[in-house]
Amino acid sequence: MKNLKKIAKPMVALLVVSSMLAGCAAPGGPGATGTSTAGTEAASGECNTAVLAGIGAVVGGLLGGGTNTVRGAALGASLGALACVALNYQSQQVKTAQQVQADYKVANKGKLPEQSTLVKYETGFTPSSVRPGQKAQTNSYIEVAAGTRDPNPLVEEELSLYKPNGDLIKTVRKVVSSNNGSGAYKGGFSIPMPEGVPQGIYPVRTALYLNSKRVGGQDVKLQIVQRQAPASELQLALAD
Repeated sequence: MKNLKKIAKPMVALLVVSSMLAGCAAPGGPGATGTSTAGTEAASGECNTAVLAGIGAVVGGLLGGGTNTVRGAALGASLGALACVALNYQSQQVKTAQQVQADYKVANKGKLPEQSTLVKYETGFTPSSVRPGQKAQTNSYIEVAAGTRDPNPLVEEELSLYKPNGDLIKTVRKVVSSNNGSGAYKGGFSIPMPEGVPQGIYPVRTALYLNSKRVGGQDVKLQIVQRQAPASELQLALAD
């Protein structure tokens, strides 16, 4: 009877987490994967912070005890919570369109492109490793020269986050500037990592779109580091 209670309690907790995640992942609900063009995800794409806090608390409790099966399921639930988090995006102009055009003319015999052109795109994580409960932050440098026939290009940056095993968690696309995408910008995505997310290397793929056409991209990696996580937990996480 005592053993039955030991098993039942964690399983009930996991059912609670599962129902929370189902609410997040419902079509049009807080965890819906898709494309957004606002500075932050639209209200329908934002996670309820209270729900995420509840998931973190339950998962944290399960990781503190129970069998490998229960703890493995808890790690899987925390990975599911990642699909629910809102990826906020911010950008700041560091060069005007005129400054970038002047630089482009110097490098191209005084000529400007007819269509807007990507001059430079770089991105990465700073720092490259975080702990669960912290925020991961990408830092991008984007430089676009406006074309003579395309003075106001639409510039968007996209981020795709993957599990350590390569499965896609979510993809989000954001507009770099709502006024005029030409010029140079520093931007980046903020990724809140829920408590209980397993340690490992999380592949991240970024892409830059110019007038809805992909013109650049980079593959970067984010490392999640646990505090003294047992090897068995890491193995379960990578096998998820």
